[in-house]
Amino acid sequence: MSDPMSDIKASFFLECEELLESLFDALQRLSDDGPDDETINIAFRAVHSIKGGASAFALPELVGFAHEFETVMDHLRSRKLTLTDDLGMVLLRSGDILSDLVKASRDGSEIDKGQIVPLLDSLAAFTT
Repeated sequence: MSDPMSDIKASFFLECEELLESLFDALQRLSDDGPDDETINIAFRAVHSIKGGASAFALPELVGFAHEFETVMDHLRSRKLTLTDDLGMVLLRSGDILSDLVKASRDGSEIDKGQIVPLLDSLAAFTT
């Protein structure tokens, strides 16, 4: 008999793959075509959904990173931030790290904190 929580967690990680694909598509459109409300909202919702699921499964590193990423996306969404080349690059790198954190959380492995901390600082710099 399989563990129901294990099955639910596996479903969450499958959903994460779809959300990450949507996120990367949206971030690439933002980079190529510039900001538009629909694309920003797609990226925001993807990060927000990953954060919510990660919270339900008590995955603190994933939640913490997604929270900072989501905050920047929310500022962009509410026009407190303007999309610049620098911000676009940070968002793309953040998508990569978010993907790495999802995989590490799924596999029970570690990710190099040396990659995460500087990017968290970069994200925070856009919202202070």
